[in-house]
Amino acid sequence: RCFGSTNEYATGVVFAMPKAFPNDKSEDAAAKRTRTWSWPSGYSAKTEFNIDHHGNLINGREEALVPLSGMREMNYSYLHHTDYVVGGRMVKGGLQTIPYNEIYIRVGGLGRVVYGVDVVTGKKCDDSDGSGRSFDNGLGLPIALFIREADYSHIVGLLRTRARIGAIFGRETAKSMPLLLITPEQGVRVLTEKLQQKVFKTMAWDLNPFQNPTLGYRCEIDNTSETHLKQKIEELIDLDNDALKQVLTPEEMARIAGGFGATDESVAKLLNQAMQQDFLEDTTGGSRKEPGHHLQDLVNEGLAFALRSSDYHTSRQLLILYTLVASKRNRAKSESEPLLESGDNNNQRIATSPGQNWRKLEEDMKQNEKSQANKDNNELSNMYLPPPPPPPPLDTDRLRSATNSDGLLAVLGAAQVLRAMQDGSAKRRVKESIDSIEEWIENGEQSVAFRVASWRDQRAAQGDLKIAMESDSNFMAFISNKAIANRKKFAKQLRDAAAVTEFDSLQFLKTIHFILSQMHSPCLRLELLQYILGLDNRYSVAHVKRSVELAATCLNISETDVFDEDQVAESKIKTLTA
Repeated sequence: RCFGSTNEYATGVVFAMPKAFPNDKSEDAAAKRTRTWSWPSGYSAKTEFNIDHHGNLINGREEALVPLSGMREMNYSYLHHTDYVVGGRMVKGGLQTIPYNEIYIRVGGLGRVVYGVDVVTGKKCDDSDGSGRSFDNGLGLPIALFIREADYSHIVGLLRTRARIGAIFGRETAKSMPLLLITPEQGVRVLTEKLQQKVFKTMAWDLNPFQNPTLGYRCEIDNTSETHLKQKIEELIDLDNDALKQVLTPEEMARIAGGFGATDESVAKLLNQAMQQDFLEDTTGGSRKEPGHHLQDLVNEGLAFALRSSDYHTSRQLLILYTLVASKRNRAKSESEPLLESGDNNNQRIATSPGQNWRKLEEDMKQNEKSQANKDNNELSNMYLPPPPPPPPLDTDRLRSATNSDGLLAVLGAAQVLRAMQDGSAKRRVKESIDSIEEWIENGEQSVAFRVASWRDQRAAQGDLKIAMESDSNFMAFISNKAIANRKKFAKQLRDAAAVTEFDSLQFLKTIHFILSQMHSPCLRLELLQYILGLDNRYSVAHVKRSVELAATCLNISETDVFDEDQVAESKIKTLTA
């Protein structure tokens, strides 16, 4: 959709007309034969409302038609002659800018044709013999895109539209597609490759990142339209460009990916290269004890820019791909496989697929959850295939304190949950929490005054916004034994989890999620869960639940992606023999 207003749909498309006609007369005859319609400048034909079900023009639109040659003559005279009547009013001295022309013409039928060759198929297309552009079969795909204002929001929209064309019609279609700026004062100017590289530099350093304004409010964590999300994914910019890599640093690419959005493949390759750099430093660093952290630094850069643009989906993409890449490195370590190999297939086992299919894996997992047939297979994976450990921890404390977005809190909270699992703090805090809640239960059973004082303290904390609660603490729950019963049950759940759960596995997250799903109006219990997972007091039950679910999704996808078919088959054999 183009030119809905000066601020929305500001990107236009350029089509090339057939060149097979020796003169205007033959072109007008072909246009009439194929019912290619054109109207004078400024005439509002509104063909979507003024064609009947037989394909005929109605409401005076047919009487207002002019041939293509006549339309061009009228446009020329509007600009270069004086004193013309346009739209029923006299214009003295001619026009500086011609109003729009409406043309009803077939497009498509071919790919993008450049110098007589389809850029995708390589097939020769000649207008004169009917194999090229024509009024009968269509003008092909757009040959260029343009904007009308030299504004960064329009330029980024131009880049996103080109990316969307590549996603829909194929990457080769959008590759090297000309980008134009058309203004009345300066005519047509080309946004060259060099200028585009400067734009990307500006996006990484000087431009405040932003989402597509027509999509942002439709792609939030609790309000995601499938149609708008599909467009958002199609508009992700492809950064896997050799010329661009010569100009942009990995940190700058990570900023663009987080703030403006980049394709899964280009982000995965970016993270993979950082992982390889860390591996090289770890293996050749000699006595250096600290492992490389280029991978974590890149993800933190991307998350910081995603926070600035308040983009839940790009931050989520970064966290999932980070987990995928890190899990593949862990697998290579455990199998003593080299991450870097000589030849053209460098790191093929690790670098080939992270990012290419994680969205499909996630969709398949959602469907499998609804399918009882896959339940056994999932249980087998948990029993016999040791899931990859959580990725190296990301330091997101500073980022969490800078946002109140529900979506970003979920993503940054998931990163913190994975961090608590990886560094062992969750295991230590579970034991401390069990001791703390058992001490409260013991004191609460002995004294009603203690329970009332506890209720008063929590109400005061709620009033000071120190604790994120779903609702106010119920006074009667503390006077009766309900609060004690709830906390006894919570302590038992934590004890049972500590007895059977590995704190760096998916089972730990399942246990926490089960506890959260049974909570209604928690106070101390929520505070202890926040402490166990390392989350701050802004995380309500809903926030914690979202964070745990996303952390589980990261581990689930990495587990599904890491293990190949042979390992899954082996796990089934083990179960059958057992």
